[in-house]
Amino acid sequence: MPATLPDGDPVPADGALPSSALEGLGGRPFAFYVHVPFCVTRCGYCDFNTYTATELGPGASRDSYADTAIAEVRMARRVLGDADLPVETVFVGGGTPTLLPPDDLGRVLSAIDAEFGLAPGAEVTTEANPESVDETYLAKLREVGFTRISYGMQSAREHVLAVLERTHTPGRVPQVVDWTRKAGFEHINLDLIYGTPGETDDDWRASLEAALASEPDHVSAYALIVEDGTRL
Repeated sequence: MPATLPDGDPVPADGALPSSALEGLGGRPFAFYVHVPFCVTRCGYCDFNTYTATELGPGASRDSYADTAIAEVRMARRVLGDADLPVETVFVGGGTPTLLPPDDLGRVLSAIDAEFGLAPGAEVTTEANPESVDETYLAKLREVGFTRISYGMQSAREHVLAVLERTHTPGRVPQVVDWTRKAGFEHINLDLIYGTPGETDDDWRASLEAALASEPDHVSAYALIVEDGTRL
């Protein structure tokens, strides 16, 4: 069944937007969200648009994903016309974006810059799992233009991580934060999840203290939501 707009009309093949969506274009901040839908394993609470290697059908692969994203960036430029739209923030989320080679993420960022232009001081973030990066990867990521990393820490307690089906150990987070700073990143976020079954107040306090001990400049805390259709 073809995709349709809210009014029931089919989505144009060229990606054209209705005039109402273009009102005020250029008069408000402009940003990009790039979704990378790949994960090594699917966590039991996750209902995001993500795929493991065994779930991918024909025509989709990590190897070709950067080229697909670049094609969409170029289509966005055509659809939005010649409006001056310097990009103030870029956020690459997932999934686990850092399953792609840093050069691929850099090529997507370069396409955004070439088509729209990055504003001076633009914040460029990627999400990452603590086990998905090492010192070499982080150095390259900084080299290709990323300025901020958001790590899925979730908890500092092993039994909580096990319920969430996260694969890193608590000690991995301070290690990767240290590597991230050494690679030249000044901005680091740590994501936490609270309300996991079996998590006590002391567990949550320990996670907060562990996150703050790494001295990130931002911490995000999310209440666990048990979504229909997930293993949890």
